[in-house]
Amino acid sequence: MSLSLLDENSPIPLYHQLAEELKEKIQSGRLPPHALISSETELCKKYGVSRGTVRQAMFGLIRDGLVYRKPGQGTFVTKLGVVQPVSRFYSFDRDMEEKGFEPSLRVIQKKIICPSRVVKKAMELDEGEKVYEIVRIRFANEEPVLLDISYLLEELFLELEKEDLVTIPLYELIMRKYRVKISRVREAFEPFLINKVDARRLNVPVGSLALLVKRTAYTGSRIFEFRRSIIRGDKCSYSVELI
Repeated sequence: MSLSLLDENSPIPLYHQLAEELKEKIQSGRLPPHALISSETELCKKYGVSRGTVRQAMFGLIRDGLVYRKPGQGTFVTKLGVVQPVSRFYSFDRDMEEKGFEPSLRVIQKKIICPSRVVKKAMELDEGEKVYEIVRIRFANEEPVLLDISYLLEELFLELEKEDLVTIPLYELIMRKYRVKISRVREAFEPFLINKVDARRLNVPVGSLALLVKRTAYTGSRIFEFRRSIIRGDKCSYSVELI
């Protein structure tokens, strides 16, 4: 893309034009997974824009899960996962029932915590905000196949720790009892090697291949849930049909 293709007279902001140019390169494969993105200085020089414009463009790409930063190393292309609309996000029970298995659930942890730095960043939390940490194991024909670790805003779900999350689906409580309107849900899928703690929970060898599903759920512009689902690769698969 030459400098002239960033149109200063366009009603589309320059940062958005730059973000779209980089997004096209990522999605077309010209910038492959884990490729290093040019530095701010290089992008400023190449496209004739300010650092502020470059930073806005990169912030949008990070927010959309297309790139990630490594402190002291730079910004890299994310290994693209699948992003699903709210009407089609992953449902374990539905998936298992379609495969002819009997799904079940065990809640092994449900408490209020001060979020880790990773969770705080993922949920865009302010200092002092707390979350519920809910850890559940899902079974198919009594065999553990999925580990769910959910973080939900404490302020939106008072006394959630007292709820029966085994017989009442979490999202049914969220929408019906707590009256939280879900505006959008983003899910990203990537391969994952199971660590020692999670291997014990899922009854598999350490280092087994799994599918990691990261869910970020919004009400309005606020993130109310961040979830990591670890799905055994030998028991589950996921496919998307494009029409």
